[in-house]
Formats: sequence, C-alpha cells, structure tokens
Amino acid sequence: MSSFQLPTKEHKHDYVLSQFDRIARGYDKSNDVISLGMHRSWKLRAVGELLGVNQGGRYLDVCCGTGDLAILIARMAHRGSEVIGLDFSQGMLDMAGIRQERAERRKPQLQGKHISWRRGDAQDLPFGDKEFDGAIVSFGLRNLTDLQRGLDEMSRVVKSGGRVVNLDLGHTTVPVFKDFYQFYFREVVPVIGGILQNDKTAYTYLPESLTTYPKPDEITRMFAKAGLTDIKHIPLALGTVALHVGTRR
Repeated sequence: MSSFQLPTKEHKHDYVLSQFDRIARGYDKSNDVISLGMHRSWKLRAVGELLGVNQGGRYLDVCCGTGDLAILIARMAHRGSEVIGLDFSQGMLDMAGIRQERAERRKPQLQGKHISWRRGDAQDLPFGDKEFDGAIVSFGLRNLTDLQRGLDEMSRVVKSGGRVVNLDLGHTTVPVFKDFYQFYFREVVPVIGGILQNDKTAYTYLPESLTTYPKPDEITRMFAKAGLTDIKHIPLALGTVALHVGTRR
C-alpha cells in the first residue's frame, strides 16, 4: 500500500507547479516511454477533432506543457492560422520555446503559421470572450484545482460554433486489462519516472491523480454545464484514454 498522499485542494496549485517545473526537461522522453509512443496518435486524433472541417483560424492550447500539441495544431491547420500555448509552468514554456525553434527549422508545414507562448492560469484565462476558433487541453484538466472552472473558461473564450476538446486519462472497464492497467500505472510508471527523471514522486502523483479524476460520463456533464453542445466521448486505448469534444453554442 502506497503512503503517497495527494495534495489538498488548497495546496494543489503550488504542488503541481513545482512538479512540472522540476520534470520539464525530460518530460517528452518520459511521455514516449510511459505511453509506448501512443500519446502521439491520441493527440493527432484530438487535433483532428479540434480543427474539424474548418482547418484554420486562431486556436488555444491550455496547459500546453512543452508545446508538442500546439505545434501539431499549427502543422495541421491552414496557412495563416495562429496558435497560442498557455501554461503556468515557466519551465514547461521554456522547453516549448526550444521545441518551436527546432520545429520551425525542420517542418515546412509551419511556414505561414504563428505560434506563441503565454504564461497564465487555465482557470482565469487572460483572453476576452469568443477570441478563438477552438480550444484544447491535453492531459492537463485533472491537474486543475477546479476542473469545471477550467472548462467554463475554455468555453468562454471560444466563438460560437467552435470546438472545445479535452484529452485525458480514462477509466477502463475492460476485464483483465483493467487490472493490468492499474498495476502498470501505479507500480511501473513511478519506477520509470525514477529512472528517467530521478523523480519518482512526480510520477507517483500521475497515477494517484486518476483516483479523483471524474469518469467520462461526468466529464460529459461538465461539458454541458460549460455551455457546450453536440458533446461526444471517444474512448481510446481500450478506455484508458478519454477524448471529449463539444461545440460552443
């Protein structure tokens, strides 16, 4: 039985910030190893849902981390599109800037696109109402102190008809696989974090955070409460990952 304790609501913001600042440099490599590289295909699907048939405009990546998703949006969007990545961790944003410089040298698909980074609070977005054609958060919603407020803010800054997307962990119910998944997540992931990042604590928080994260049906209800319609839940990886998409009224 693990003695690890999740931070209280009062301490969650500062706790999570310190974790992500600390693991920013090796974050991408750890994600590849832990997900066996599958996070790339999940994010590709999520961005496809974000862009829909429009494929162009101004997009917001909330809790952008090291910027891989924001850059993927820019690659897939039409010429002239703009992507803003927002995160509260300066360590993550520093890595996002480095990733962007490398990507712009190597990826011709980024020509004619504008990517920028902004430090800010996902629960109090520093943007006006209906500024974006779509907003997305990837594996970041469960790290917020108030999940509903985060979704409300994303909905607020998106134009009518635009999409709000959440990609995060799911709660698989597949027999046998469920037990394997829980063992891998609770016992193996912290070991991987300890080896790759010399930080077992941060990667113990990851699986433990799932214990308080809502199940897909509840996320769907939260989307509706945020003023979103045409909501759909797309289970990925046998339900271990949940993709939610909603349209702003």
